[in-house]
Amino acid sequence: MDVRVDRFGVPNIVELNPLPGILPDPAMNSCFPKAARAAGMTYDELVQEVVRIAWRRITATDVGIDVGARHAVPLQPGATVPI
Repeated sequence: MDVRVDRFGVPNIVELNPLPGILPDPAMNSCFPKAARAAGMTYDELVQEVVRIAWRRITATDVGIDVGARHAVPLQPGATVPI
């Protein structure tokens, strides 16, 4: 968790990393991506599956993800993301 204190002394959470160690370089991976790779998943498939599960948990709907995609589709100006 990255926390920054503003000029008034109020701490603000900048980033929360619930899955540390998920890095593209296999030599730097934690056990989670190594286990996924041992199960036959690519790095991209692992990240997409984590995103799909999180989306389903937040929205109670499934999302179709292009498994061959190499990047996320940017939001259009004015679009919102449900939280």
